[in-house]
Amino acid sequence: MSDNKIHNMWAIPIGEFYNPEHKEIKNDLINFFKEYENSFPEGNLDRASKGSIENHNLYESKYNLHQQKNPAFEKLLRFISQGFITMSNNSNKKIIEGMKEKPKFNVEITESWFIKYNKGGSVFPHNHGGSWSCVYYVQIGEDSSTKNGSTYFLRPYTPGGKIDFGSQTYSSELTAIMDGQEGKLVVWPSFLYHGSHPYSGDENRIIVSANALIKLYKYSASPLSKLPLPK
Repeated sequence: MSDNKIHNMWAIPIGEFYNPEHKEIKNDLINFFKEYENSFPEGNLDRASKGSIENHNLYESKYNLHQQKNPAFEKLLRFISQGFITMSNNSNKKIIEGMKEKPKFNVEITESWFIKYNKGGSVFPHNHGGSWSCVYYVQIGEDSSTKNGSTYFLRPYTPGGKIDFGSQTYSSELTAIMDGQEGKLVVWPSFLYHGSHPYSGDENRIIVSANALIKLYKYSASPLSKLPLPK
């Protein structure tokens, strides 16, 4: 028997999940965000006061949206938390399999906010603090074509050596693009740099983002369920 192996070292997973309850909560979420913007018309003052250049032509809430009391948003956060725990379990599968007892985890949402893109709105490349981060598409607007307001991820390494056919996978594409769809959740490791292409629609595009930490608990009465992964 051959001992030859190929190891995929430091592969970066990006999860894509679809919320079956999106239609039920969409309008309630939009109304919640409208009420929030009316109450806090200047949005995230902390970023504005620091002279941030990441955002262009959009409204961004403060990062403590999970502290607000709203049933629709709480329901969305449960779905997002399931996405976080699913990605964490999948990425740490070998570690979990090596544990004597089946571990149980909890998700701590450290930051959450919404962004309302106006026509021409975009976000420059940046990364997040946390373990896992996400974007959830609440309202797409008129045009959901590739690159129109879509989220993109920057290649996390600089290839060295010669660039030829043998290294195409590592040298051909600087970015990976995830197109937006209503009810779609995209989850990635927080260190990964990403941004959004300029949005060209007349109707506002609305997204929710969040950062989370995954905490191990030896005893947990009701651990979060995982989202199904494609076989």
